[in-house]
Amino acid sequence: MTSSPEQLEESFRTTEAAGGPAHGAVRRRLLPGSNLDVFTEVRFPGRDWVLLVQSEETVEDRDLLLATGLTCRARGGTVEIVASPETDRRLFCTLLADLLNQLNLPTNTPATALIRRLHAWRRMLGRGLPTGLSPEARMGLYGELLVLREVLLPSLGSAAVPTWLGPSGGAQDFLHGNTALEVKTVSRRDPQRCRISNEHQLDSTDLEHLFLVHQVVGTSQDGTSLEGIIDDLRVDPQIKPELSCFENCLLEAGWLDAHRDQYVNDRYVLIRRQSFVVDAAFPRMISADLPTGVSGVSYLVDLSTCGSHAVDEGAVRESVKSGGTTEEQP
Repeated sequence: MTSSPEQLEESFRTTEAAGGPAHGAVRRRLLPGSNLDVFTEVRFPGRDWVLLVQSEETVEDRDLLLATGLTCRARGGTVEIVASPETDRRLFCTLLADLLNQLNLPTNTPATALIRRLHAWRRMLGRGLPTGLSPEARMGLYGELLVLREVLLPSLGSAAVPTWLGPSGGAQDFLHGNTALEVKTVSRRDPQRCRISNEHQLDSTDLEHLFLVHQVVGTSQDGTSLEGIIDDLRVDPQIKPELSCFENCLLEAGWLDAHRDQYVNDRYVLIRRQSFVVDAAFPRMISADLPTGVSGVSYLVDLSTCGSHAVDEGAVRESVKSGGTTEEQP
């Protein structure tokens, strides 16, 4: 059994309106039949809304501030998420619905998985993405998922999922061993210009190989939607062993199933994908090039000048898989 954000909010508000003890809580059990004890609570007199999860698993004691008035407390095998009255109630219920869905995923360590999910929520909220993705962010997420499906999975299988580090703040979007991929996805309006967001994205220091994967996409009613590629990957046999990790990456990137209706009309088609070896001769700016005190530099690369750095996609896959040397194309 799962609950929608709307159902959870209605349940909390009904309980709150009915009142309760002067000091205490009104509790409702969720997930009947689960090996976890999961409850919602309204605590009086403060009228805090709470999700309480109790398991036999022992997790490290911790306190997390997720947002103003929204906190998590873990003690032993008990995890509680508390929303004070000033918290955005719909956001809290969206969080709870997501956590309940995650608790339905198979795992031997549900409390630990819950804490990981809350960390992903904290990173997503810290980036200001609780209400949905911008058109540019949607295209970027689609592009990273396309590379995951068509480049990383064929090379690494299920081990590809933990290499997706861009959503959690990695310097590059994908990192496997000493090979990294930075993915840029743009519309067909300006296919040769590539915006680099900071001085770290094309920094190959400490890497054996760094590739810039540049994709040009168009829109078409016959194309693939963002929700479509996500749903396909969720049931991919190579993703399933790392499904919890994949879901956390999606959340950190700003994807919430509660927002999927916002994206239903976005349908993409891949027009072109090019890959480039990034080395000292590639046009770029990295930390070592900047004066002391300068950071956060954004700039454009004209890819029409980078033909000597182009490599075949098969060579990228092989480099990801084995770390082998790639040959630049003439």
